[in-house]
Amino acid sequence: HSHHRTPCKGGMRFSDEVEEDEVKALAKLMTYKCAVCDVPFGGAKAGIKISPKDFSDIELEKITRRFTVELAKKGFLGPGIDVPAPDMGTGEREMSWMADTYKNTIG
Repeated sequence: HSHHRTPCKGGMRFSDEVEEDEVKALAKLMTYKCAVCDVPFGGAKAGIKISPKDFSDIELEKITRRFTVELAKKGFLGPGIDVPAPDMGTGEREMSWMADTYKNTIG
């Protein structure tokens, strides 16, 4: 939502209920929360419309790694750019896959 303060901060959401307007609203909310609390981050949020329970661990890993590459190629991910965090349908495992993918392909 806002790159006026970087890095951006926000969660990565995997849910079959993800909608673009909701993701934009949540990114704006994170921007406002950081500003009100004087936390030096901009607001961000990302999501994929999938139900994680419908995919195997191997499939989720492939989806997460590909999503990471696409975000990085577009300049939405990287040191000083975005601080991803887990959200609905994601956790430590997905964040680990993202960090590993970024390190081994872009970083």
